[in-house]
Amino acid sequence: MKIIVIGKGGVGKTTIAACLARLIGRSGYSVIAVDADPSLNLARALGLDPMVANSKPVLFDEEFIKERTLLPSGAYRLNPRVDDVVEMYGVKAPDNVTLLKLGYVKKGGTRCLCPEYAFLRALLSHLILGRRDVVIVDMVAGLEPMSRGVARGVDLLMCITEPTVKSIDVTREIYRLSRDLGVKNFVVVGNKVFSDEDRVFIEKSLIGIEVLGHIPYDESVVKADRLGISILDYNSNSPMIVELNKIKELILKNYFYP
Repeated sequence: MKIIVIGKGGVGKTTIAACLARLIGRSGYSVIAVDADPSLNLARALGLDPMVANSKPVLFDEEFIKERTLLPSGAYRLNPRVDDVVEMYGVKAPDNVTLLKLGYVKKGGTRCLCPEYAFLRALLSHLILGRRDVVIVDMVAGLEPMSRGVARGVDLLMCITEPTVKSIDVTREIYRLSRDLGVKNFVVVGNKVFSDEDRVFIEKSLIGIEVLGHIPYDESVVKADRLGISILDYNSNSPMIVELNKIKELILKNYFYP
């Protein structure tokens, strides 16, 4: 099963992706959690000390990228080998989860970035289409991932949405682009929901789109973030985790095809 978690910046997608990965792992599945967001915060959200999980992000290893993409003629392989990347760069996290940090292209304007982008496209395609594990991708915020077509082949595209007009607008646009890419399963998860009024606002604003659940605003998330630890390790029975467990069960029941 391959899940991409996406949404407007600041909606809480990294926290949700991390908790969902660990909750699915606790259900007995092997999970690869992919940090495709340049902020690289997924390690801490999973409960790892970033200084301990100090594996070099894949795209930061320029020599490795060149080795896999550069041909003797100076041209670039469009489909470089990527099948061993998880084993080489993955970091073990709690609850049967392996973290893979993709990183980002560090500097533009100095040379052709064809090797990095060819490698990144091949790796995401392999993880989404080729692996038998449960793969959860914490995608960069906004619309760019959709314009680059990275959601092709995904089993479930989960858009995290706040009860605000700006967040709803981004969700509608992501949904439109997902239709263009042929994504079959698109769901919304409401986050930072304070009241029934917020729930109604999200559902009425997104008529025709499945809303998988609503995660209440949870002060434990703020306190865990202040301490730099995972919400699962701070309070595993918090309102957010209770609702995410329900969402996890719906995902495994309705979208998981082993």
